[in-house]
Amino acid sequence: MIAKVLKVPLVPDYIGYVEAHFLREFAGGVEDWSRCINMLTAWEDEHLLDDPTPEDLTAHKQTIERLQRFGRIIALATTHPDFPDRTVAEIVAATQSCLNDKLAMWHGPKQSEERRREILKTCLNES
Repeated sequence: MIAKVLKVPLVPDYIGYVEAHFLREFAGGVEDWSRCINMLTAWEDEHLLDDPTPEDLTAHKQTIERLQRFGRIIALATTHPDFPDRTVAEIVAATQSCLNDKLAMWHGPKQSEERRREILKTCLNES
């Protein structure tokens, strides 16, 4: 009955409509997820720059890990060769890279004071 009403030639057009709608919604979701980086940075500025508590550091690490898990799910679609929106794929890759950097910066191994001075001297020609 539905085939008689829709007629077969209309089905590909409807599938195209659904696909376009899904991709628009998906892109919006990716942008929302990526925007979390800005909110996280503001939170870091407020809570982690000056004497962060162990609770704040734990919450921060858990937040980054949760954002990374969700990003891996998103990347399953955006890294597929048939994924049509390269801009969205680039947003996902950039956001994942930023999250990895944040995790390493705030929760990675700490540099010794001597090593920090070496880095500053090398990079900034400081004495």
